Amino acid sequence: MLESHEELEAQLLVDAQSAIRAMLAKKKPAEAITLSEIEQLVGEMGQRIEQKATQVLAKQAQQVKGARPTCPTCGALMRDKGSRRKQVVTLCGEIEIERVYYYCLTCQRGLFPPR
Repeated sequence: MLESHEELEAQLLVDAQSAIRAMLAKKKPAEAITLSEIEQLVGEMGQRIEQKATQVLAKQAQQVKGARPTCPTCGALMRDKGSRRKQVVTLCGEIEIERVYYYCLTCQRGLFPPR
């Protein structure tokens, strides 16, 4: 089921709050921290938030079901073989997505639609 805008916002806020808490747990006391250390902590926090947001939005995009694809080799309708999890590298880092896997009985070729 597709998540509503409000549900996506709530999930993103939970993920951001978790990243903020993790950053604060690693932060040194104000009198002992350098600007470079602050930049490092904030950068790590931002990267974690970006990665989680990418994961959440990619998951929602994968929930959109389209028509069955045709085989790029022979043109036959491909068979839905269910979902598979896959690690992908994005600009924000590595995330896990779940994609529908299709198979052509004629060509015996598998396909993950480029979604």
